[in-house]
Amino acid sequence: MLSTPLKFIAVGVLGFAVQLTTLATLTMVGWSWLPATVVAVESAIVHNYCWHRAFTWADRPGSFVRFNVSTAATSIAGNVLLMWILLGAGLPILPANILAVAIMSVANFVIADRWVFAAAVGLIAVPVQAAPHPAAVASWNQYVRAAEARISAETVHPPRSKPEGNTIDIGTATISDWSGSVIIPRVTLDTFLHRLQDPGTPPPQEDVTASRVISRTPDALHLYIRLVRRAIITVSYDTEHDMTFRRVSPLAASARSVATRIDEVGGGDKGFLWKLNSYWYYEQTPDGVMVSLESLTLSRDVPLLIKPLAGRIVPGIARESMQRTLDALRAYFA
Repeated sequence: MLSTPLKFIAVGVLGFAVQLTTLATLTMVGWSWLPATVVAVESAIVHNYCWHRAFTWADRPGSFVRFNVSTAATSIAGNVLLMWILLGAGLPILPANILAVAIMSVANFVIADRWVFAAAVGLIAVPVQAAPHPAAVASWNQYVRAAEARISAETVHPPRSKPEGNTIDIGTATISDWSGSVIIPRVTLDTFLHRLQDPGTPPPQEDVTASRVISRTPDALHLYIRLVRRAIITVSYDTEHDMTFRRVSPLAASARSVATRIDEVGGGDKGFLWKLNSYWYYEQTPDGVMVSLESLTLSRDVPLLIKPLAGRIVPGIARESMQRTLDALRAYFA
């Protein structure tokens, strides 16, 4: 019985024949090497996925979208770049293409085996992690202390026309820090705060599928929230939060929310959400109440192999979730 790498090679050989045949045919009828290479590689991608799904990884789920995206990133971009280099060095078209395919084959196998046809498919096809590394927790705690000191010292909270922030790589994890604001029109601060604390659960929104108040005091809430994070896949979490309110002045108030429990629904922990803190500031303005939110999250780092792809997706998860929270709040009061 053939091993997975040998099956991959066998399918790759057939796909290579498809690619060379397509490339030769298109160049013979007058196509230039660049569009001919792109079409030839895409033809091989379609061929290879069908055979990998039925033969190489027949016992695993697969995704043509993931296969096409990942293989295109390596095969099309890699082939075009290598073809440009090799042709510039004087090699003929077909030998240059053979060498380019050989160079990219190893990367394609690793990506297909660990991501496209991974036994547990996720945004990042990596083993479950029980908890963040202690060094990551220490970095998070240090970052939170600095952020809270800065927030408590701020006296001006200008409105933001769009979200601002970034994602910080701390080795085995990433910290996402995003801020945004929204105006809640035609409402007073007193009315706004009363509606927030009673019922106390967050407004209906895409990221929250269930919520309830576990306990309350005049200035604090302990909440249960089932959170959802969506990217290439959807992951749900059962979470609990301590939220405390503070009246800063007759025209301003603040709130601090810290997740005290984050459990991935279904068991395990892929590390997409380890920590979540939210800092709110509410200010009465002539137009209504301006709500400012700063959201801090800790999640696992993106493996180097797929960082060019997932590294563009992960930062957007925290940013978009923060923006949806503000949008839901405005819609709730509207």
